[in-house]
Amino acid sequence: MAMENRLEREMEEILGLKKERIKGSELYKVFSEVFDRTTLESLEYFRRRGKIERISGVISTGKEANVFRAVDGDGNALAVKIYRTYTTEFRRIWEYLAADPRVGYLPKDMRKLVFIWTRREFKNLQRAIKYAVRVPEPVAFRNNVLIMEFIGDELPAPRLKDVEKSFRREDFEELYSFTIRSVERLWKRGDMVHGDLSEYNILIWESPVIIDWSQATVKRNKMSISLLYRDLRNIITYFGKKGVKVEDLEEKFRELVGE
Repeated sequence: MAMENRLEREMEEILGLKKERIKGSELYKVFSEVFDRTTLESLEYFRRRGKIERISGVISTGKEANVFRAVDGDGNALAVKIYRTYTTEFRRIWEYLAADPRVGYLPKDMRKLVFIWTRREFKNLQRAIKYAVRVPEPVAFRNNVLIMEFIGDELPAPRLKDVEKSFRREDFEELYSFTIRSVERLWKRGDMVHGDLSEYNILIWESPVIIDWSQATVKRNKMSISLLYRDLRNIITYFGKKGVKVEDLEEKFRELVGE
């Protein structure tokens, strides 16, 4: 009972909600999808260190993780991605991790696999930034919790898919150029590929921002060639349908892989 009361108090503080309001709130309902003791203890760890003061809203929900808006001890906005410690995506996560030469021994415990997955996304973000690709700047990670730069102002920046109807052809042309340059820079300079690039993973902000880096990997990974092809196909197909004069998929692929 003492442990339950402590966790309940910590959850009230993390979510910034009073006990009588917490279970009826939309924020609590979304948070509870990823809530477990490990998650709350990780958030409390960050709270004690001033990395997170409280979680203040929901940015997105998904099969693997939910992303929340938070504020730190100085009132700065952050994005907090919380992976489910038990997920139906187990096989996919295991396959990606097993193929990545940066990852060593893989535990059979699903929770520990998710911890490795979270750390891997943090490292991927660091690597992308190193090679001048615009992504959310990573702040910290612990277990299944990843803290990143918040992209937006009062509201989160929208995905390309959500605002494409307001775009002119010139806007699509500029964005296509940005995206292809990002793919090339990652591959040629960073020996890296995003692996799931699409209109769902590009935020429209002051400058476009590429998100969702959990599946990204290095060129040494035997899966990297097929992931590069998938990124190019997604981008070239999407922007081609928007009236942009795009490059030939096969020629661009051969150009990058040198075959």
